[in-house]
Amino acid sequence: MRVVTPAITLDVRIDTAAVAEGKLVLEGVAGMLPCETTLRPQELRRLLKMMLQPAVLRLLLRGR
Repeated sequence: MRVVTPAITLDVRIDTAAVAEGKLVLEGVAGMLPCETTLRPQELRRLLKMMLQPAVLRLLLRGR
């Protein structure tokens, strides 16, 4: 995964996903630094809704 901001571009790798304290916790590496991302249930629902669009599912099933 790549994150692009006006200040920096980072390659991000997610190594683990777990549930802690009612949130989804993703741990991995951003650039050269360890990172942690947390999503509350409402944020996760919104992300899943975006990912279940037909074009995204086609990319998932046919992507290279």
